[in-house]
Amino acid sequence: MFQKIHSIFKYLTKEKKVDKLKEFFSNIPVIETQRLILRRIERSDCYDMFEYSSDVEVTKFLTWKPHINLVETREYIDDILKRYANGKFYDWGLVYKPDKKFIGTCGFTTVNLNQNICEVGYVLSKKYWNKGLITEALEYIINLAFIYFGFDKVEARFFEGNEGSKKVMLKSGMTFEKTDKNQWHVKGEYKTVHTYSITKETYENRKFNSALR
Repeated sequence: MFQKIHSIFKYLTKEKKVDKLKEFFSNIPVIETQRLILRRIERSDCYDMFEYSSDVEVTKFLTWKPHINLVETREYIDDILKRYANGKFYDWGLVYKPDKKFIGTCGFTTVNLNQNICEVGYVLSKKYWNKGLITEALEYIINLAFIYFGFDKVEARFFEGNEGSKKVMLKSGMTFEKTDKNQWHVKGEYKTVHTYSITKETYENRKFNSALR
C-alpha cells in the first residue's frame, strides 16, 4: 500500500516523529479499498457531513452533540483544514464508491509517541451501517499504523452500550483490554468506557495465519 518509512519510524527521536507525522498528514494520501475512497476532508463535504452529524442516532455514543445547522458543520470543517495544515489531524473522509457520497470519517484519534501507540476512531452515516464499511477502512488504517509508522499497539474505545462499535473492533482483530467505569462526563452524564486493542505481534500473526488459509 505504501512504501515503508517504515520500521525505522519507531527508532526516530520524538521530534523527528512529529515532523514525519506532520509531513504525512498535512498532505494526507488517498487510500482506495474495494468500496471506499479514503481522502482528505474538504469544504465541499459540508452537506453530506451535516446529514449524518445532525443525526441523533449517529451521535448517540459519541463525545459531541448533533450539529444543529450547516454553519456548525462548516466551522468544524474549517477547523479540520487548519489542523491538516499543521499536521495535527489524522482522519480520512470516507467516500462510498457506488454513489460517490461522503459518508463518514476514520483514522487516528490520538497518537502517543512516548508509548509508541495510537488510537483509532470512526463515524459513519446511519444509511451505511451493517455493510462492513468501517471494518474495510480500518483494515488499511491499522496496516498503516503497524507497517508504515511502526506503532507497537493500536487501541480503540467505545461507550457502554455501543455494540456496533464493539463488533467492528472484534472484526478488526482487537481484543478486550480494560473497562473504566464512569470515566468520562459527556452530555451531562458519566460514561463507562471499554478499551480494545491489538499489538503489532498479534496483527502480524493474524495476517500470517490468514495467508495460510
